[in-house]
Amino acid sequence: MKLNKLMLGAAAMALGSGVFAQNVTFHSGIDYTVWGLRRAFYNNDGEKDNTSSSAGYDPDGNMTVDVSVKAASFEFNLGLYFNADGGDEEYIDYSDGGKGTPFYQGNMKVGFFNDQVNLYTGKFEGFNGGFIAEGSVLGDQYITNLADQDYGPYLTGLEYTPQFLSGLRLFAGFPILPIRGNGIQTIDEHEYNQWKYLGKKIKLAASYQVPVDGLDLTVNAGFRPGTYYDGVDNGGTMSTFTETFTESAFGEGYIQAVMPNFMDMMDLVVSYDLRYRDGTYLNVNNETEEHKAFSHMVGLSASMGLTEEISLSCEDRLVYCGDDYIADSEKLLYNVLAVNGEYAVPGTQISLGMDLAQICAADANGKAFADDDGTGKINNAAYASNSDISLTLNDMATANLLGGEATKYLGTYVKPYFKYNFANGSLIAAFELAYSKAFTDDVSNTCLSYRIPVGIKFQF
Repeated sequence: MKLNKLMLGAAAMALGSGVFAQNVTFHSGIDYTVWGLRRAFYNNDGEKDNTSSSAGYDPDGNMTVDVSVKAASFEFNLGLYFNADGGDEEYIDYSDGGKGTPFYQGNMKVGFFNDQVNLYTGKFEGFNGGFIAEGSVLGDQYITNLADQDYGPYLTGLEYTPQFLSGLRLFAGFPILPIRGNGIQTIDEHEYNQWKYLGKKIKLAASYQVPVDGLDLTVNAGFRPGTYYDGVDNGGTMSTFTETFTESAFGEGYIQAVMPNFMDMMDLVVSYDLRYRDGTYLNVNNETEEHKAFSHMVGLSASMGLTEEISLSCEDRLVYCGDDYIADSEKLLYNVLAVNGEYAVPGTQISLGMDLAQICAADANGKAFADDDGTGKINNAAYASNSDISLTLNDMATANLLGGEATKYLGTYVKPYFKYNFANGSLIAAFELAYSKAFTDDVSNTCLSYRIPVGIKFQF
């Protein structure tokens, strides 16, 4: 089956490069990291333990092969993705017997009226259409993409750029699934794609470049009334939290202010994200009550070019999950502050840098974070994207969690690194150190972990 898929992909790429093509672009990327040494030291309420020294590789390492074919007003994109062990487990269709596929994207864009109207349709990876600006240090925002691996890769939508208002872009789309050929849609009468449900799954976005002299400001905004499991994901919390095609995990709205020239040498992004879902709690009569539960995120991201050789970036994200949003009878206050500084050594291809992060959190009953994989991630599909809220950056080992009563959490991350820059890539050697602590009034668990990664990235 996998061989047939690869042959199909190769044939499609070859066909795209030779038929009606005005512009064909091939692109490949490699991103692999090997940990030469890693170890973790635990102190669980006075009982000490540690892991043995070991080597490993980053399971998120990958290789991608993409082809983009442009012909007149049409653009076709096809992409293959292979994870660190050469498999395709990252893209699995759980409604079709758990079959994997190496095709992480297969989509097209059609332009009308000199691209005043653009139609997008197909399977996408991390697609936000330029309606969400990333953070300068932490990358992907705690804002859901229009289409991605974790919350659904399929999307059909229209982007409209009106001529009567310069600087405005609008988008509206639906996560319409294919119903034949790959077995994704298995529900009778294709329930997922019925309009009585699709209306609740619409994805709206807007971007407006404010025309004010002396102010370089773009406002981004978006709204989705619901986020639904579509049977295709990475096997994470989305597929377990909501197992039906018609049950929403959360609704979401956001707004961003993007100011690339906020001050001399400073770019600034300010974000606010609101999520809501149906929560439950037990009343005084021990009866289950339903209500709307809310989560709020405020983000601030700044990047500065201090000199030609020195760059500095800083980002802070504050999250508050109200009653019953994360779990029944639970609430969470979470903050992460991250800083990156880099110095390009003059006359060389060498850069020296440092990543720093400080995490502080507190919950009401010790249930906010999961501990099944040792990474202390939030245990709810309401935050299951690539920018998981967790107690350490980069999935390093964390302190054993407590549960059962109000808990406070601390996390510190340090990464000095050496980078050798090539024309189309880089080699990075670093030392990662993470400290985390989970404690109540009576119990305290800590973890100190380190890794020595060597990573290579290339774009062809």
